[in-house]
Amino acid sequence: MADNTTPLPRRRQLRERTRKLYTDDFTYGDEEIEGKRTFQLDEKIECERYDLKNFSGLFREMTGPELNLAYVQKHGLNIPLLFRDSSGLGLRVPSSNFSINDVRTCVGSKRILEVMDVDTQKNEEMSMKDWQKYYEDPEKERLLNVISLEFSHTKLENYVQSPTIVRRLDWVDTVWPQHLIEAQTESTNVLGDMMYPKVKLYCLMSVKGCYTDFHVDFGGTSVWYHILRGKKVFWLIPPTEKNLDLYQEWVLSGKQSDVFFGDMVDRCGRVSLEAGMTLFIPTGWIHAVYTPADSLVFGGNFLHSFGIEKQLKVAQVEEHTKVPQKYRYPFFTEMLWYVLERYVHVLLGRSHLDVPEAHRQHSWYRLSPPQYHQHLTPFELHGLKSIVMYLHSLPSTKKNVPELIRDPVALIHDVRGLVEQHRHDNPDAAITGHPILPAPPPMSIAEREFLKVPKKQYPKIPKLETKSMPRRRRTRCKKCEACTRQDCGECVYCQDMVKFGGSGRAKQTCITRQCLRPMLPVTAACKLCKLDGWGQQPAPLMGKPISGVPSSLMECSICFDIAHPECLGVELQKVVVSDDVPNSWECPSCLQSGRNLDHRPRQVKARIRKVSVSSAASSAPTTDSERATTPSKRARPEPTETWNDREPAEGDQRTALRTQLAAQLVGSSNKSLKKPHVVVRPVQLPLAQRSEPNSQLPPIYDRTVLLAIFKFLNPKDLATCALVCRTWARYSIDPILWQHMNLTRTHLTAAHLTGIVRRQPASLCLDWTNIAKRQLAWLLGRLSQLRHLSLQGCNWATGVCALKTCTCPPLTSLDLGFVSGLNDSSVREVLSPPPDSRPGLIDKTSRLKHLKILSLAGCNITDVALRYIAQHLPHLENLDLSSCGRVTDAGVAQIATPPAQAINNLVSLNLSDCRLLTETTLEHLTRCKAIKRLDLRHTTQVSTQSVIKFAARSIHSLHVTDVKLVEEKKIKEKPREREVYK
Repeated sequence: MADNTTPLPRRRQLRERTRKLYTDDFTYGDEEIEGKRTFQLDEKIECERYDLKNFSGLFREMTGPELNLAYVQKHGLNIPLLFRDSSGLGLRVPSSNFSINDVRTCVGSKRILEVMDVDTQKNEEMSMKDWQKYYEDPEKERLLNVISLEFSHTKLENYVQSPTIVRRLDWVDTVWPQHLIEAQTESTNVLGDMMYPKVKLYCLMSVKGCYTDFHVDFGGTSVWYHILRGKKVFWLIPPTEKNLDLYQEWVLSGKQSDVFFGDMVDRCGRVSLEAGMTLFIPTGWIHAVYTPADSLVFGGNFLHSFGIEKQLKVAQVEEHTKVPQKYRYPFFTEMLWYVLERYVHVLLGRSHLDVPEAHRQHSWYRLSPPQYHQHLTPFELHGLKSIVMYLHSLPSTKKNVPELIRDPVALIHDVRGLVEQHRHDNPDAAITGHPILPAPPPMSIAEREFLKVPKKQYPKIPKLETKSMPRRRRTRCKKCEACTRQDCGECVYCQDMVKFGGSGRAKQTCITRQCLRPMLPVTAACKLCKLDGWGQQPAPLMGKPISGVPSSLMECSICFDIAHPECLGVELQKVVVSDDVPNSWECPSCLQSGRNLDHRPRQVKARIRKVSVSSAASSAPTTDSERATTPSKRARPEPTETWNDREPAEGDQRTALRTQLAAQLVGSSNKSLKKPHVVVRPVQLPLAQRSEPNSQLPPIYDRTVLLAIFKFLNPKDLATCALVCRTWARYSIDPILWQHMNLTRTHLTAAHLTGIVRRQPASLCLDWTNIAKRQLAWLLGRLSQLRHLSLQGCNWATGVCALKTCTCPPLTSLDLGFVSGLNDSSVREVLSPPPDSRPGLIDKTSRLKHLKILSLAGCNITDVALRYIAQHLPHLENLDLSSCGRVTDAGVAQIATPPAQAINNLVSLNLSDCRLLTETTLEHLTRCKAIKRLDLRHTTQVSTQSVIKFAARSIHSLHVTDVKLVEEKKIKEKPREREVYK
């Protein structure tokens, strides 16, 4: 902190460094509202433009045996590959009856998933248990999609094995140090817990209608998809330089919801996948995915040596488009260093890894140089040079040299020598069918333990001395996927079975046949009452229990004690019961002793204070000076005082009644109530409207003084004033300063919407914006003071139709000019009583019945719409029907014929460019006694003499004005009120 002796420039510099910025987001909360897609996805699914028959070279259909290493060495992976069945691929997946419940059992109910909202393409978190409930719910309020469940190091990885070619090419298998891979124990994808890039195995669960917009897989990885259940539709775009540049511009433009990227490129093909099919998407291919039916897909991402240049290009695109680090390939730069080291180690016999001596004895680290010259493919040779150039271009802070690389400069020197030796390699001689970088051989259990690094030591929890029954081994359920399949023949247990002939050491079951939901044996008994799960004496030869009656025994997952909950004197609803393993819980003794590391004691709810409206308003500080003198919060009551020890206060009774009323309101509804994550609050009421004693405030904090100054400032200057302090930030969004807000031709975002709500305007102009239905409905429900709304040039189907909701405020002025898609039925929907309802809504009539000004200029309406206007708008004074080419004399007659109230109220009527009108219109309008302004310009069938006669009969002494005079009046002076334009 600077004192008075600090020089003035230095004090000013320190002040600039430590100054707090008080903005709207600091003062109040925020809520993210994004617009929905404006293009029609159904059209893109059926459009013939994307049929693959119109394009060649967008994908190739193959069989499993055709995809081998020799094919990749010759052609690379540069085109999508489609396989009708998985035979010959070396792919292992569960059977088709594998369900979402099986996925939950394998990964755990508490596993946190990243779930994508299809409408906004934003991610949120959800537990696996909640996701299963959503997936199986037939009535879904919104579309959610899971595309990033990486399930390595869970039970699910025992049932899924990537294709053989992937395991031979994946850098994670061929390049990354093996002892780091074996040291991985965490199943989640938290970057801090990763010992290697965990992107090998993914489970994708999508409901019908899900859509993932165009994207490139992170780090330029290639990807394989196998459709186990359901269907998928892919749009594929080749990664040319032009397409990648267009993709980068499309991402940075922020118009993903408005523009279908496939329309921007020359070649975009669509391919449909059925259950049982497998698709390979190579490096850099831009693709989008649609789900026509509920689907379950397994897949994986991998980097390889035959697409290095494209992989680096995608990494640069990610850098330019500012992709967050959590959505990129983990340890991408470190992987490049390990690639260089592995090629030098394999081809030159020189290792640059600094690994422990014990691990160095393993065969994966002990490699001798080849006996003969091995030719490199052009993909590998050019890729190694590209890696060196890419690493050289990175700043020193982003080179990310791994700790195991002891001398990166020497490694780069060896790489240059390696490239020099192989620059004349024969491409045909490089097609050998054998990899340059060999995949690690299958390891036994002993070798895996040998490679593992020591784990972190955590303090051990002391065991309780308990006398319990001996632990009973669980039995197979014989129903799950694992119990019904055959031995894989590939895991270490199957190999040991073959090696030892089914005896001796071979006591373990095949990994893929380990039961997902092991059951308690029927001979298990309670440690207290010695009875089994059906209240009988356990018998060794007892048959199966009564069908459909589950065992009531519970086994503790911590101490493995088996007991009846009733024998322990606890209710089953008050303890933690496992959702993944049947008859499993955490017993009360383990919870009380703290042996459960995940247990967190419940917090006691604080008392509800009795606060009246006046006291709450008077105690809330409104300025920084008041905040300094506000007394501290009242202390909590003593622990001895509970709800049962005292009589309920008036505030408590009010709370109980409110809770009871809410229960009655939602009792007949099946929808679950959702609380908003963050509430967007409007600005506080002015001082004059709050019960607060007057206080002498300095001018810098006086609201009256500041608002008198702020009203002369433009929005940019008000935003600058909001950065001064919290008080100025609150005053800068006072509704008095924002009676009218104009956002014409603005691309609306969440920040715009929250800013509008906080300022509570009385007049809002959203002309020619991208306002979506969800956004407009969100605004209307929060702008109770809104009276004037303009939506010129917007779209009816995607946005303006939100006006028919019951939350629409009582508008007096509405401009729907040139709204695309607005017709007679649209007018009926807007002006009719709202189809929905809300608690406390008594008036069931039209929410727009108070309209005095209505503009439908340029809309595709007919005389039918005018009948609805005459029926539902009794207070209408100003009506604009200009450029409505289908309006005739009959429509005007409906406005000017009893019982329409427009006869007495209509003051201004604009019928310009309504070319079907005749002089009969003037005869109908003679009944409108209050009309003072009538615009009949460009109505060719209405003569000037008829207009003059109409003006002469008017009681308001109307004047006829021609077009030329009107244009002059717009320049010189305000036009007179009583005029007829012709």
